[in-house]
Amino acid sequence: MSSLRSSPASPTTRAMAADATPSRRARRRAARPGGDPTLFRVVSILPFVGFLLTFAIYPLVQLVRTALSDVALVDGLFSYSFDGLANFAALGGDGRAHYSFLITAAFIAVTVPVTLVLGAALAILVDRSVVFARVAHNILLWPAVITPVVVSVIWFLILSPNVGVLNKVLGSLQLPTQGWLAHSLGAIGSIMLVDIWHWTPLVFLLLYSALKGIDGELLEAARVDGASEWQVYTRVVLPLLRPAILAAALIRLTMGAKAFDEMYLLTKGGPDGATTLVSLYIREVFFDHLELGYGAALSVVVILAVGVALGLALLGRKLGKLATGGVSNA
Repeated sequence: MSSLRSSPASPTTRAMAADATPSRRARRRAARPGGDPTLFRVVSILPFVGFLLTFAIYPLVQLVRTALSDVALVDGLFSYSFDGLANFAALGGDGRAHYSFLITAAFIAVTVPVTLVLGAALAILVDRSVVFARVAHNILLWPAVITPVVVSVIWFLILSPNVGVLNKVLGSLQLPTQGWLAHSLGAIGSIMLVDIWHWTPLVFLLLYSALKGIDGELLEAARVDGASEWQVYTRVVLPLLRPAILAAALIRLTMGAKAFDEMYLLTKGGPDGATTLVSLYIREVFFDHLELGYGAALSVVVILAVGVALGLALLGRKLGKLATGGVSNA
């Protein structure tokens, strides 16, 4: 026995002993007054996990559950009966739902590019204005900071067939007055105009901030190399603004998909449902008709459509970066 205790340990035995014994660094970490940093990191993200579960995951799960159920209100409580994909199948035969998705897509297809072009043009113009820059961007921003209700009041006073300023101007010029919100085409054009007027300042602010972040020496170098002002802005400034333009486009895309306030206050989806964007139609189905499962199914479809659109936009951006990198490397 004594010979066994005194014999030197084999390399395998020493390795096993090292694995079983906490390292000196681990012992110092455990003895530190602040405790185990790993434990601290886990505890520190718990509020975020709780916030995520409470305000993002749980509502989404409830929405999907409602979309897959036949829901009724019984004694003030929701009664769920699993109905599979019946609510989604009902969407196929709903002509009004099809129209609401189409008119929403047309609304986005018009308002997003127009606000981007106007926002970029205003950002460049204000950037070139040395004297009036501060006054100009303060004036331009005010439509974006007022509430949708106020925006609706302002545009009702402009577009109203009886008291609207626009018809009074036409009358003073001996031109026929128009019922801007009374006809389908006029109502659709009007809500697009209101949306563009309301949110172009936001795009302007995003692009103007990005424009002010461009290194002035880069632009000066282009001018020294003989580039005209047009070439400086089209070949240097706009490519540098591309990430900000894409960000503004994605923001405007999501805003267009959930546009509601001004349209509801000005037209309530009329005349004859012509301006019933999908958000207005979901409100009608869910709150007026109490078709809760079908309204939830429409909401899920909207979320998926917006998610696909955003994913395609981000994929296009990534492919564009790869293509640019390939050209530059060549």
